[in-house]
Amino acid sequence: MRGKIKKHFDKIANDYDFYKERQKYYYSNLKELLGSLIPEGRNVFEVGCGTGDLLASLNPKSGYGMDISGEMINLAKSKHKLQNKLKFSTIWPEGKFDYIFMSDVIEHLENSKEIFSKISKLMDKKSRFIITMANPVWEPLLMMAEKLKLKMPEGPHKRIAFDDLRIIIQESGMKIVKHDYKLLVPVKIPVITNFANKYLGKPLRQFAFIEYSVAVIS
Repeated sequence: MRGKIKKHFDKIANDYDFYKERQKYYYSNLKELLGSLIPEGRNVFEVGCGTGDLLASLNPKSGYGMDISGEMINLAKSKHKLQNKLKFSTIWPEGKFDYIFMSDVIEHLENSKEIFSKISKLMDKKSRFIITMANPVWEPLLMMAEKLKLKMPEGPHKRIAFDDLRIIIQESGMKIVKHDYKLLVPVKIPVITNFANKYLGKPLRQFAFIEYSVAVIS
């Protein structure tokens, strides 16, 4: 599966930013969420960095982005070549990080427990590990949108329920200290989007598009 995932993201690398621009409303809200969880000026590691925009948006003291796709890494290096504080690689880093995060990545991991165990070794007691993902209840709509070519091709993936994620996190030597949802409507629809996200976001929070968790060393 790892080989298929790498091949998929190498294939879509040149169109990756095009799809992100089409889903600008979602990515803007994702950046806002990550910015609220990760203060500026910290040492940050992103797992599955794509072309590096999320990591760059956090304005870290030093940022390390890793991706399985060499094509994605080449694009990230080119886009952010003037930002010396950012480094992009297909190689796993060393040392400790203040914050580690992955966004829309966990569903592509072949062995999430193995990856999480490696992540825990890059953390100390003050570190935070943040996971954001599409709420699994949205999967049918996401697959429909993909068939209609309205979203980025997902490639090999398997959505994970929060209860299963919590178990894997615990088995990897961490514990979840926050779990929540954001963005009931992830696309910009005049009137509807603002109303739904402002007034219905809290009562219908478990149906929101983004599901996220924050973990620490246990």
